[in-house]
Amino acid sequence: MNKTQYNYPIAPSKPVTEDYFGTKITDHYRNLEDPKDPAVQAWFKAQGVYAENILENIPGRDVLIKKMEDLSQRKSYVISNVNVTKDDQCFFLKQEKGAETAQVFYRKEEDSEDELLYDPKDYKPETKRKYVISNLRPSWDGRYLVIAITHSGFEISEMIILDMTTRKVLPQIITHCFTNVKWFPNNNGFAYIHRPVIDINSTNLWKNTKVVRYYIGDDPKELNVFFSKDTHPQLKIVPNDFLHIDIFDPSDKYILGYVRKPSASKCPDVYYATIEELEQGIPDWKPLLKIEDQAGYGVLINDTYVYPSVKNTVNRQIRSITIGKESLGRSTLLADSKADAIIDNFAVTSDGLYFTRVKNGVESKLYLLQDGNEINIPLTHPAGTIKLSSKGGRYADISITTSGWINAETSYKYVNKQLIKANLSPLDNYPEFDDFVVKEVLVKSHDGEEVPLSIIHKKGIELNGQHPTLMKGYGAHNISFKPDFSPIARLMWVVQGGIYCVAHVRGGGEKGEAWFQGGRKTNKPNTWKDFIACTEYLINENYTCPDKIAMAGGSSGGILIGRAMTARPDLYAVAITETGGMNMLRVEHSPNPAPSIRDHGISTDPDECKGLIEMDAYLQLQKGVKYPATLITAGMNDPRVCAWQPGKFAAKLQVYNASDKPIIFWVDYKSGHGYGNTESQTIKRYANLFSFAFWQLGHPEYQFEE
Repeated sequence: MNKTQYNYPIAPSKPVTEDYFGTKITDHYRNLEDPKDPAVQAWFKAQGVYAENILENIPGRDVLIKKMEDLSQRKSYVISNVNVTKDDQCFFLKQEKGAETAQVFYRKEEDSEDELLYDPKDYKPETKRKYVISNLRPSWDGRYLVIAITHSGFEISEMIILDMTTRKVLPQIITHCFTNVKWFPNNNGFAYIHRPVIDINSTNLWKNTKVVRYYIGDDPKELNVFFSKDTHPQLKIVPNDFLHIDIFDPSDKYILGYVRKPSASKCPDVYYATIEELEQGIPDWKPLLKIEDQAGYGVLINDTYVYPSVKNTVNRQIRSITIGKESLGRSTLLADSKADAIIDNFAVTSDGLYFTRVKNGVESKLYLLQDGNEINIPLTHPAGTIKLSSKGGRYADISITTSGWINAETSYKYVNKQLIKANLSPLDNYPEFDDFVVKEVLVKSHDGEEVPLSIIHKKGIELNGQHPTLMKGYGAHNISFKPDFSPIARLMWVVQGGIYCVAHVRGGGEKGEAWFQGGRKTNKPNTWKDFIACTEYLINENYTCPDKIAMAGGSSGGILIGRAMTARPDLYAVAITETGGMNMLRVEHSPNPAPSIRDHGISTDPDECKGLIEMDAYLQLQKGVKYPATLITAGMNDPRVCAWQPGKFAAKLQVYNASDKPIIFWVDYKSGHGYGNTESQTIKRYANLFSFAFWQLGHPEYQFEE
């Protein structure tokens, strides 16, 4: 194919010119932000059809799908979302081989047979939608089970309640749910988060959350709100604040309430009240920790709250505070940070505090704090990621799950100072990955900072500069790009002869708070400059060359990909943005602006506005530049990144690009931000991404006939 064959649907254009502190900017596709405009609707649909016609006909794609399906069905089943009650009843999701979605299963005891409780196919079959289960939460005694259900990428769920005595679903359906369910100690009801507005295009979508009390048998339409800006005006809650509560054990005396101000901090104000107040009506919330304490979410053991904090520390600490006036504002250090490793996650048991430290985002170690002493717990093999979960501070049970780039997720119990495998899912072999190696290196960036770079490839490859290489990155919101075992989304690229890389750039959380701040707001250029430095390292070390490099990133990682391709279009052959933030100057006008304002900035501040313009890939596009082949995706049900963000970028790039490379805008009307997709949707997504990249990188199995 050549450029003359790319007859893209032409986007309607209604330019708007505005002045930003003396800088005049013309936005040629402002009209694409209106989802109700018939011309805009028609263009999005036409782009979706156009993209499908190209992507689905790439040679080798169908073979790739079959290979991915084989990997997906290698396991007889996969277990997730495990919920264990205090008396060891186990509720979980189980996806059988070949199944599109997971079903709800139950074990009365650890060694009991699996019992099917609920299949999402039974939910509203008349709608013909493909429903998926987004969450589970049993009551403390296992008598009732809340099942949250959604579809098509929507992140707002509906909830049903299963009576375990009769194994029947109760007639009440709870709608407008954000599924943070917390059962009351007496098991007769629970709290959940209610969202008044569920229209993903509404600017009120993420506003005015309410915490609702629901008792079994109540009419769900009659909201019993006990925590909101209206019930607690003294807390000065504003519409954008996110509210929720936590109850950690049915014998607890206290409950905790959280108010998180998304535009100011990821750390919430933490309040406490008594269970007695909750049962009587509206709790009288009293302050425990404020935003300035920089406390993350923790756990309550009796009257002691254990939490992570980044206040006055380099790489996070674990601290505790005891409820009571005499201790308010005081806390006790439990586990301190290290200069070269961050504290990642933790769990509290009756034996002590388990926690992990992570170096460079890719090397995890496990510790037990017992009687004031840190004990390193040796693992059976090195771990990139460690997850911890426990029943709470009154129980000794601890679940430890390890994984890595080429190591499957494995779960353990820690009993009598020994790790004992405890996988619910079968551990299957993947001989395709036996000859894979992982290299973790540090690359000097433009200013001398050392950027961690993960490289995965087959053993014994010749460093001839000709390997198709996929570079991934994120670099935002203090989130680390953690090593995880993903045969379809990662390792299939290597199976096909490629090199898979992850650049752990600034803006993420891999190297602590300073690493995050180094890629935030006006420091954002470090994010794509780090990425470019990692790309040049791969070229200089003769792994690959510009004609063989594809890069990909999604969500806020769209900033990284968009700015790397606009800053250095000569360095990449392919760019892929998945539901990416591509027009950052305008994000504050979307339904979900607060997280972006907090980490990227706002246009009403002169310095931050300048930073937004600099990181805005849409604004940085220039006419007549030869840009890489680009695949841009959007989910029309995405509540986080509006489809017009990637849409505007695609429209402009298709017009401005001077190369003969394709600019494909894939619009998915049955998906959102990537959450809640079915198995076939996931496989199609990665088959499209990989086959597009391999096609443009010259892989012989993916070429059209001349």
